[in-house]
Amino acid sequence: MAKQNAHTQNAEVDMNPMLDIVFILLIFFIVTTSFNQPTALDLNRVKENKQTLTQTVTPLFHITKDNRVMLNNKQIDSQSIAINLARLDANGDITAISVTADKESTHNTLVHLLNEIKGYTSAPVSLGSAL
Repeated sequence: MAKQNAHTQNAEVDMNPMLDIVFILLIFFIVTTSFNQPTALDLNRVKENKQTLTQTVTPLFHITKDNRVMLNNKQIDSQSIAINLARLDANGDITAISVTADKESTHNTLVHLLNEIKGYTSAPVSLGSAL
C-alpha cells in the first residue's frame, strides 16, 4: 500500500469585507430614507354641552326696625355677611340678591349691608321696603 500523504486543506472564508459592505449598505439606506409622518384627517368634533346641575340661590336679606340683619329669615351678625354669602355660594350659584329694609331702620345699616354684598359678589341686588 502506498502511503499517501493526505494534506487537509482548510479553506477559510474571511467575512469581514462582507460585513463591511452590509453595514455600508445599511447606513446608506438609513440615511437616504425619508421619515414622513402619516397625515391624518382633522376631525371637527362637536363639543358636548354638559348641563350643570348646580342650583341657583337667591339670598333674601331683611333689615328689621331695630337694625338687625336677617338672611332668609335667620338673624346673622352684620360683620359676617360675606361669610354667609360664601356659605350660600358653596351650595349654588348666586344669581340675584334681594334686600328689604324696614322704614324704621337706619341708612348706615343698609349701606353697610350693600357694601358687604358688593365686596363679595357682583350679582344684581334688588332693593325694596318692608311694609
